[in-house]
Amino acid sequence: MSSIKRICLFSLLLALTGLPAPSLTAKGIEISGSAEVVSAYIWRGDYVCGAHMLPKMTASWKNFSVQPFAFLPFDGSYKEIDIDCFYTLGPVSFHLGDYFARYASDATPEDYFNFRKGSTNHIQEAILCYEPSSLPFSVKWFTFYFGDWLPQSDGSQGRPSFSSYLEAEAHVDFESAGRLSALCGISIGRGMYTDYTKDFAVVHTELIYSRHIVAGSLILPISVSYILNPYRAQSWMKCSLGLEF
Repeated sequence: MSSIKRICLFSLLLALTGLPAPSLTAKGIEISGSAEVVSAYIWRGDYVCGAHMLPKMTASWKNFSVQPFAFLPFDGSYKEIDIDCFYTLGPVSFHLGDYFARYASDATPEDYFNFRKGSTNHIQEAILCYEPSSLPFSVKWFTFYFGDWLPQSDGSQGRPSFSSYLEAEAHVDFESAGRLSALCGISIGRGMYTDYTKDFAVVHTELIYSRHIVAGSLILPISVSYILNPYRAQSWMKCSLGLEF
């Protein structure tokens, strides 16, 4: 994606987040947004791309929310447009996520509305989260049901993998000094996390320091983290700086 398109997308996000909010709030719809610059995109223990822009917007009505977000590398090597739809009931939330991911090196023409097996760039999964506000931990379960197909011996694609990813995170808050979090992610069932070779593997561990800096009317989230994938014996560090509105 060109720099001009990135600027346009970011400007559109600002406009959508800032301008319609009063009228939508009157109808019970709450809108919030953020934009972050992140040094690297590490997804569940795998490196995807380098420095990128991460715009995000959330529209909520009662217990329902829709959250579109994107990963847009500055070098244009990759593009990911995601939509998360979820229902929240106390500390429990139920999600359906659609992820459209495409590398610039892909030879086939881009077609966002292609959902054909074998050629689609979409992956979809169901998610169950437990995040109690009174306890310093959360547990999340992710299962692919479309777009991640089990490879067959003849090179063809079989049934959906239904592989799962279990993530547990614990944190300690230091009030205005920020939060320290520890995360562990486990691959369950043969899927892309282990190249379809293992039924169980620890693929993502992460230590994260995050903080929100308040500067007048602005909220600036910052974070730095160390990531280790024990299964692949790979590690990374990343940092981010953002703006919430």
